[in-house]
Amino acid sequence: MAGRHFGWKGMSMAKQGSSFKWVVLFLMVFGTAMLNFSNLVFSARSVDVMVQFNMDQAQLTAISGIGVLPGALFSIFLGNFFDKKGPKSIRYIGAVLLFLAAACQIWRVFASSYIELFIITFLAGTFFLPTQVLPAKMLGAWFDRSEMGTAMGIFGAAAGIGITAAFAVAGLFSTTTAALAFCAGGYVLVAVLWLFTAIMPEQTQAPREGDGQGAVPVVGEGAPQVSVGAVLKSKNMWLVMICGGLAAGAPLLYNSYVMNVFIGKGMDPALTSLIGVVFNICLVIGAIVTGFIVSKAGRYNRVYTVFPIVSGVALLAQYLLPVGPQTFVLAAIAALFGACTVSVNMARISLVPLTGDFGSENIGIAGGMNNTAMGLCMFVLPTIAAVALGDNYFGVFITLLVFFAVMALCGGILLPELGEKGELARRARGE
Repeated sequence: MAGRHFGWKGMSMAKQGSSFKWVVLFLMVFGTAMLNFSNLVFSARSVDVMVQFNMDQAQLTAISGIGVLPGALFSIFLGNFFDKKGPKSIRYIGAVLLFLAAACQIWRVFASSYIELFIITFLAGTFFLPTQVLPAKMLGAWFDRSEMGTAMGIFGAAAGIGITAAFAVAGLFSTTTAALAFCAGGYVLVAVLWLFTAIMPEQTQAPREGDGQGAVPVVGEGAPQVSVGAVLKSKNMWLVMICGGLAAGAPLLYNSYVMNVFIGKGMDPALTSLIGVVFNICLVIGAIVTGFIVSKAGRYNRVYTVFPIVSGVALLAQYLLPVGPQTFVLAAIAALFGACTVSVNMARISLVPLTGDFGSENIGIAGGMNNTAMGLCMFVLPTIAAVALGDNYFGVFITLLVFFAVMALCGGILLPELGEKGELARRARGE
């Protein structure tokens, strides 16, 4: 089994001895942070944005999520495409797409209507997909399997970094146009950094069999065959996708409502913005810390069973209790414990082949499927909730609790243990 899923022939990048893996990780983190900043800039400046573009609450939630909807529509196609291409194609085609995304962001600065803003944000999200589809594939190539919890923990903090920056910084710009110009500059920088990685010389080792770590796939005759069907038939991959989708949708639903909810409870608007900052900073910290925890413990499921429930209960308590210091404390607790739903889940993507459902050559497709679930849930779940619940804030927080309970069930109980100390990993090592 080890030979089939992790030992297939390939050009294995120099992992442990290469510092370039941290450059790749930084690029993935920065790209995802910019994507989330670009989307949440609207919620962070909700008052003037709604006036400038004549939006209601449902439209505000929709525009905050439309940038990730392309992930639901095109990620499987793009993941399959990159699985069939070599590393060089991944680098250069990815660079072209990211420069197109940057061009869309520059165009967005001059948008004059909600419809125009909506369309441009969708296009920018489409071209920016390499930063969302390829992390598991690229980080899995550069980081050892035992390091994936740490690497994905850091990567899992990226969305929180972007959202935190949006709530902390977006309001400081004199106009929304200036904030959108800042987003455009960030996208240009991501594209330039990606191009930098494209022109770096390849660092490879000789092909080796049964290294147990995964590798960049060989393209051509004799290479393992990429199979979308095998990934689609994987029950375990679908469980990962359910967790990934809900883990992405829940924070966006919370962030799109947080200011209006607590302003409605009588809190000063400036303080409501601070709630968003606290929540998202703690998401960042929680993602990194839980990544280290699962890497050190060698087990994922124990954390994933308990932490999401704690997060959902803390969010509901935050709404039910009167506003005050406890509002910020509960936001911090909810984020610190809830962060595992993203970081730990993403670390699993490159490890699902341990189950025997499909081979490592399909990691790009698996990452694309997970990003499909995330993109769909980040747009559809908050938008449906906003339309269905409107100003029923109690219903919003009950919905959040249900989301976290489902994640605990799927990711903590139904999924097999994929950590280094789990039975599947030990079997792959021949123990």
